[in-house]
Formats: sequence, structure tokens, C-alpha cells
Amino acid sequence: MSATMARAPVERLKKTVPVPYTKYLPDFLARNVGHWADRKFHGAGIVEHISDTGDHVFTVKIGGPSNIRFSTETLRKFAKIADAFGSHALRFTRSGSIEIFTESLAAAQKVQREAEAMGFFVGGWGHTLWSIQSCTSYLTCTTAVVDAPSLVQVLYNHLAPYFTGKIPLPAKLRINVGGCPTSCGGLVSDIVLTGHYGAAPDFDQDRVRMCLPMRAEVLGKVTPEVQMVCPVNAIKSFPKPDGSVGVEIIAKKCIGCGRCKDVCDHVVWDPAKIGVSVLIGGKSSNTGVGPTLARVLVPWIPAQAPDYRETVAVVRKIIDVWRADAESGERIADWVNRVGMKRVFEQLKVPLGRWNRPGELNTGFGVRQFLPR
Repeated sequence: MSATMARAPVERLKKTVPVPYTKYLPDFLARNVGHWADRKFHGAGIVEHISDTGDHVFTVKIGGPSNIRFSTETLRKFAKIADAFGSHALRFTRSGSIEIFTESLAAAQKVQREAEAMGFFVGGWGHTLWSIQSCTSYLTCTTAVVDAPSLVQVLYNHLAPYFTGKIPLPAKLRINVGGCPTSCGGLVSDIVLTGHYGAAPDFDQDRVRMCLPMRAEVLGKVTPEVQMVCPVNAIKSFPKPDGSVGVEIIAKKCIGCGRCKDVCDHVVWDPAKIGVSVLIGGKSSNTGVGPTLARVLVPWIPAQAPDYRETVAVVRKIIDVWRADAESGERIADWVNRVGMKRVFEQLKVPLGRWNRPGELNTGFGVRQFLPR
């Protein structure tokens, strides 16, 4: 037995425990952990952190590419900027932004100019568009309906003034884009776009047999997986005259979730019916009405590359109406909670259907339910 195999379980587990986050911090950051007392914004992309030790640290927030995909060459350029003007340290946020730390406002402004010269925007703090998050979609996923990263890029192209603070917003704004109904982009953002098919699929009748039992006689004992995964029982299998197994889709029952495609590559979806569902009013913050899940606003609209014209128009309309009607500090969930979903639908001129009737947001939960009244 090797020395590694012979080690006690507790010793083997030590290597999987994350290293303390303070281990690799620059000294001027490490010595101020637990001492931050205040902060001040310098525009939409630079924040000054004030420590009770007397230290001042400036963070520059740089918007990254959709789905946080960087070339190594780009990473080296950012590292050089952090070495030349910053504190020899940088970090990547969960939203895909880059943050570079400096010890003076002048140095932070130099970092901003260098990043902008590379073609990146600096911003995303305060009453701005903080981020547009994306799932990986076609880059790694087999069930993607839309190419989420490319849609995010187009949205950033149109919404950049909201990120930089050039056009003010009532409050913080986050947008999530998920490539399929699983919505790995998340449902706790102010605006959520989720890839969704607009029609039931069909099967490649020759190739679908590879996803089915070979003989119809086993159907009484075995349910084909492509049928079993359907959450609304819209897929039926049946014996064919030649003794093989066939399948059919009950289009009226199909909800376009794509689970059948997840287990069988020979499910055929109409590319002309690729689109997104639009949801609003989600957030994880405990401010205002508290954490909420986004609610369906538009069940389906087209999402056609490369310009995604209809999708961009709907997102811009939501932002325009919210900007015009919200009070200062009201995120979309708080605005919806105040005016009511019915008024939101009327202002956005969204036609009502079976799947988007405006029930009220379920608000008021979170830590506030444990506080004394």
C-alpha cells in the first residue's frame, strides 16, 4: 500500500479544504480584514474602501466578456495593469467582472483608462446595471435552446450606458440569461431570459429507434427513457406492426422543456421557433420587499441571432418603464410590489395568456420574518 493510501482519512481530506482566502492577499488588504468602516463611490466603476486603521483601498470594477471567457493573452494584460498601477492583485467576481485594487484614486483612474483602452467598460456599482450573467450554453451544454453568451454580448452592446452610469437607473439592476428552461443563469435577477422552444418537437423517425427498446414486447415492462423524462406525459410509446417501438408527441400537452432532447439526440426542434421566456422581479437581496423569485412576464418571444432584435426590444422596454415609474432605490421587485403586477402588465402593454396571468409577487420573506415586530 502506498504512503498516500495509508494516510488517515482526516489527513487525506485536508488537501480538499479551500486555502484561507487571506493567504494570498497583499499585505495592505490582509491587515485590514475586519476593519472596513466606510466606502465612497467615484463614478460607477471605482469604489473607495475606508478602514478604521486609516488605510484607503480603491477597487476598479471592469466588465468582463459574456460567460467569463478570457484568452490567456488578455489575462496577462490585466495582470500587467495590476502590477503597474495596482496592488499586484486582482479577482474575478461571480458575475464575470474583474476587480483590480489600488492604493490611490489616481492609480485607480489609470487602471480605468488602461482597461477602457483595451475595449472594456468600467462600471457596475451603485444605481447601475451591475451585470448580465450567462450560462455556458452551446459551449458545454447539450440542452441549450439559445446561445446565451452571444445574446448577453448583444444586450451589453445596447445597455452599456447603464453599466457605466452614463444613463442613471432608479436602483441596482441585474440580468440573467439561461440557454434552456433549466435556467442555469438563475431566477433571482431583476430581469431573467430563459431559452425556450416555441413549439413541440418531432423525432427523426429512423434514428429515434436508438433511444428506444429494440422489441415492442418489452413495453409492458420497460418505459423508454425519452418517454419517462417528460414531466407532462406528452410522449407516448407504442408497438409498431413490424414489432419495433414507435413514439409520438402530444403537441397540446408539450411545454417545450427540452428534457426529451437531454436523453435522446434525435429529438428535432424547429430552429425557427427558438426563443426565450421573459421574467421579472427576482432578487436575492434582503432589502426592500426581501428576496423574491422572478415571475413570468412574456411566456415566449423569438430570439434570433445575430441581432436578437425582439429580445433586446423587450428588455429595453422593461428598463424604460421601470426607470420612468420607479422611486429612487426601488429595484424592479420593489417597484412591482408597490404598483402591482396588473399595472406593470398595462404599462408594458403585455398581452395576457394562460401562462402569464399577473398574480402578485410572493414577497416579505427572508430574515425579516424572524425579526420582532
